[in-house]
Amino acid sequence: MDQPFILPTQLNRYLNDLNKTPTKLNEGHKKLAQKLLSLHQTKNPHTKIPHYHYDQLQKGIYCKTCKSFLISTKNYGFECKQCGEFEKNEQAILRSVREFQLLFPDRKLTTQIILEWCNADLHKRTFSRVLKKYYTLSGNTSDTHYK
Repeated sequence: MDQPFILPTQLNRYLNDLNKTPTKLNEGHKKLAQKLLSLHQTKNPHTKIPHYHYDQLQKGIYCKTCKSFLISTKNYGFECKQCGEFEKNEQAILRSVREFQLLFPDRKLTTQIILEWCNADLHKRTFSRVLKKYYTLSGNTSDTHYK
């Protein structure tokens, strides 16, 4: 009974009691607040992003469940040969496009690049249709890309 533990069932009551306790702020509190604000870091210094290049990465659509590249096209979608998961073409292409944009934010999004990135046994028009449906077409002729 005399241990300084707060059990999960006591948490709400403890926080309510803590909020009801009147306190007055002094200079020490203000200095602590200023110190905490000055030490605040918006970017995590411990995050290390590995270096990678487009040519080094394996291209293709992978299973959203088991992450296997053993995918085959079947009935307007992709079926995983390993776990049997089925995903429609449109969702799989959009997932791959979002991943491409996350990995390569500076590259222009074109049908040809996504066709190469997905490395799927689908027609180029399928990729164009999905990109036109969810992204805005920009540029003309050889500079056409999506935003």
